[in-house]
Amino acid sequence: MAPMDLVEFLRARLAKDEQIARACDGASWAASPSGTVHLDTPDGGPSEPRFVASVENGACAEHIARYDPARALLEVAARRRIIDDYEKGAWVLEQGHRTEAGEAAHAARLETLRLLALAYAQHPEFRPEWRP
Repeated sequence: MAPMDLVEFLRARLAKDEQIARACDGASWAASPSGTVHLDTPDGGPSEPRFVASVENGACAEHIARYDPARALLEVAARRRIIDDYEKGAWVLEQGHRTEAGEAAHAARLETLRLLALAYAQHPEFRPEWRP
């Protein structure tokens, strides 16, 4: 397995997630019990003209609102930091600073990347060997 391929795959998926979230204004969403989702205003009240979606029930609306563009952008940033940490660890090992603890930490970071990749397991470029 080539770990850098996994890194590139994850970075590409995160870039797409970010692009889509930003296209939705990157705003927070709120749900109503009636099953509608709307942009959340700074004061916490619904913004009448900024309707997002209507779904079957309040639970579906709440789910959609919880995974709004603002949250997606935060998750992209957090996952990028995890990938950056992996790459820093790989660089340290490449510089010859190999210890048993360093190797174990790097293996744990790689396992974390594999876990992150599971969210994209249905993507055509996902490789079975990336499964944890």
